[in-house]
Amino acid sequence: MKKAFIMSLLCVCLTAVLAFAQSELVSSIDAPDDDLEINVIKGNSKRDLGVVFNHSSHEGIDCFTCHHKNTVKDEPESCANCHTDTAPDAQGPKSYFRAMHVKNPGRTSCLSCHEEEFSGDKDMTGCANSSCHPEGLY
Repeated sequence: MKKAFIMSLLCVCLTAVLAFAQSELVSSIDAPDDDLEINVIKGNSKRDLGVVFNHSSHEGIDCFTCHHKNTVKDEPESCANCHTDTAPDAQGPKSYFRAMHVKNPGRTSCLSCHEEEFSGDKDMTGCANSSCHPEGLY
């Protein structure tokens, strides 16, 4: 009984240490500067669909909520590393546009998060002439 208790306690301690190490890793990652232009589609389309992103206004959100984890470096990965189909009308899991705009429950995207957080605010959830695309889409 005593051995089982000690083993359980060790497991709890190990889990706590690993969780703390993970949170320290995430908090030690240096995010890019604000006014980051996300525009992988530029040059691949006649339409300029870029957005300006500010990490500082999202600093309360865990990096891995939006980014996949690089399994080698244990760091957030750029969306464009996996979502390589940059055609504005691309479909499927490789579509860069769909990665930013998918509305499936349980799948995080810029648009799904904004709709949850700013429901009804067209400036934060709309397409053309919104905070995301202030110059419109065409």
